[in-house]
Amino acid sequence: QQWPFSNLNLNMNCAVCWECSANVITTMSISGLIIRSHSSQNVINTTQSAGNQRRFVSSQVGTSETTRVATKSFTKSFCEWLAGVIDGDGCLQVSKQGYTSLEITMGLEDLALLRYIQDKLGGNIKMRSGAKAYRYRLHNREGMITLVNSINGHIRHTSRLLQLHRVCQQLNIPVLEAVPLTISSYWFAGFFDADGTIGFTIKNLNPQLSLRVVNKLLVDVQWYKQIFGGYIYYDSSQNGYYQWSVQSRKDILKIKDYFKNKCRSHKSHRFYLIDEYYKLKDLKAFSEKSINHKAWKAFLVKWQKLKI
Repeated sequence: QQWPFSNLNLNMNCAVCWECSANVITTMSISGLIIRSHSSQNVINTTQSAGNQRRFVSSQVGTSETTRVATKSFTKSFCEWLAGVIDGDGCLQVSKQGYTSLEITMGLEDLALLRYIQDKLGGNIKMRSGAKAYRYRLHNREGMITLVNSINGHIRHTSRLLQLHRVCQQLNIPVLEAVPLTISSYWFAGFFDADGTIGFTIKNLNPQLSLRVVNKLLVDVQWYKQIFGGYIYYDSSQNGYYQWSVQSRKDILKIKDYFKNKCRSHKSHRFYLIDEYYKLKDLKAFSEKSINHKAWKAFLVKWQKLKI
């Protein structure tokens, strides 16, 4: 169901003061995190009072207790945003030796975003050999426990959720069900920072602005359509993928404030230029014959400039 934008305030700055609920870990041990029906006797279902989120824990086998480590506390907005970035460009791993790690790989233009995460969680950043990209890596146990306690309940990408289960199994941390997404959720901004694009193409001599998010599976982009409207298309190129797209001026103007106030990638500055884009388009400044064409060329310089 699409949310009625007319009744919503897209600039939800109040969200930044919310604190992530500390994960209360009960004294139990686990050997595997197997998704089963709620009626299975091998699943323990408890309730988290703050968020009414269900924890799934396997039957007790192995060590005597789960991990109990005092971790940093981050705002809810950061936790949601970080989960979105990881869902899009991250990878949660468990090595053969049982060590857990997080890797996030992004283009050279998003080094500032990776440094922002590094400032929060620690870890290291290195340029990938032979690739125009940086890789952020977190692998120390305490840092990984802090990470999991931050993103647990916010990871929802199909592949990443399976990876989270393996990491939680290794760290003896119960997995939380993903909380429902709303118009104020910062997850959309994080996932857009990773897998979204904002740009325009020239069609019939006129520029056409669009917002897009792509992914291999329909389920991993359908939340955008449910919350923000637009359309989802299937593209058979590159082994096939699904693309959420918003192109109408009405829809873009409704949602631009959400993205410009929450995104952190190099493309986020373009949301601040949308009003100028439509003003110049209405003046037909994109035409070389227009008296305002110099203003259009100056706009293009700002549009292509990287946010660093």
